[in-house]
Amino acid sequence: MRIVLLIGMLAILAAGVFLKGGVWPVQWIWCAAAMGVLSTAYLLVVSPQDLAPGGRAILVLTAALAGWMVFQLVPLPTALVGAVSPARLEAAQAVGITGWLSLSVAPRATWEWLLNMLPALAAFVLARELGWQWRDHMWFATAPVIAVAWLESILGLAQWSLARGESGVADSSVGTYVNRNHFAGLLEMALPLAALWALSVWRRGQTRHERPAGPALAACALLGIAACLLVGVVFSLSRMGFMASLMGLLLAGVLVLGTSSEPGYGRKRSLRWVAPVIIVSVGTALAAVYLPTDELIKRFATFAETDEISKDTRREIWRDTRTLIAAYPVTGSGLGTYETAFLRYKQVAPMQTVDFAHNDYLQAMAELGAVGVALGSALLLMVGIGLVRVVVLQPGSTHWELAVGLSGALSTLLLHSLVDFNMYIPANALVAGWLCGLAASPGLRARPGTAS
Repeated sequence: MRIVLLIGMLAILAAGVFLKGGVWPVQWIWCAAAMGVLSTAYLLVVSPQDLAPGGRAILVLTAALAGWMVFQLVPLPTALVGAVSPARLEAAQAVGITGWLSLSVAPRATWEWLLNMLPALAAFVLARELGWQWRDHMWFATAPVIAVAWLESILGLAQWSLARGESGVADSSVGTYVNRNHFAGLLEMALPLAALWALSVWRRGQTRHERPAGPALAACALLGIAACLLVGVVFSLSRMGFMASLMGLLLAGVLVLGTSSEPGYGRKRSLRWVAPVIIVSVGTALAAVYLPTDELIKRFATFAETDEISKDTRREIWRDTRTLIAAYPVTGSGLGTYETAFLRYKQVAPMQTVDFAHNDYLQAMAELGAVGVALGSALLLMVGIGLVRVVVLQPGSTHWELAVGLSGALSTLLLHSLVDFNMYIPANALVAGWLCGLAASPGLRARPGTAS
């Protein structure tokens, strides 16, 4: 069953990524339906004793977050809506809507975005199971993400080369995506994983007396994949994508060089981090200087701007979004309703449509309110704590390199989300859910030889 689960999730991810990242609902709906079928089939076929153990709190929080998104669609008495969300009742009365109301200001938009977000939550649950089923070979559970991202990077390199050959000036590479930043968002999450898999293969393949060629060749191949991913990010001309990629590699490098399985005490243990931080920081700084192309350097000259939105406009969007958050502090305006709800509080760019806040955190607070943000934050905190325990407290364990790679991958997404909306791109949200599920899997802490 674990092979079926792996292949099924690979097929869904590949379809979502190659179909424009899933941004067209008429295409993505089939991926969402397939994820629902796969989740249901897995839970029906696998016996309870074979499911991943523990994690009750994580699963409860996941179900509660999904339930809150759905609950925003449920019609409620106007008195209750007025008590918990006065702005929602006021907006409904302004257009003459009477009777029971949903908390969402645009129920149709919320329903459409549920088809984007629920598959990501399902991927989180299934990836947690996938990590447990493949706990003896857990890197296989990350292989689909790396493989799909690598194919996208190859396509991006081809786009760059063809544009250079025709005109001498290359535009940004986007792969199969509509936007370069979201193309870079996929690649940057896979980059630390490919690099750390290479390290894992090298370390596991070497012994004190033997250094066979097989592990060395496999590690070189994985490093080649990592190089393709990094060059793909560079050619995307995504400024934050490039910075997030370097920060992810920086974090992974510091953890690898600064953590040792040998015990250390007192001042020696503290000083052990000094050299790695200096070495990796200098290396990252050199990469930041010498890797960017001329086109990417020119884009850094106008940092924090997009093709349509200047840096000043973006700050104004964030300012007006805070006003929207203050209007719906507890319940939010409803998943996927940012564009509709923002119109009432929008003072910036009167001639432009602002459909995203260009900051995943602000948009989540505006749409899901304090309730949804609290549930999501608690879930991420539990995932993060489990990951940190492996990285910091179990150096040298079976899946330690994977834990470091996941730390680097998730950190890139968290950083990039400050100025973009990768979590609102269905395929990228699916990858994020996948990686979080692996980070939360008990397989990450399992010892070798425990798989059935």
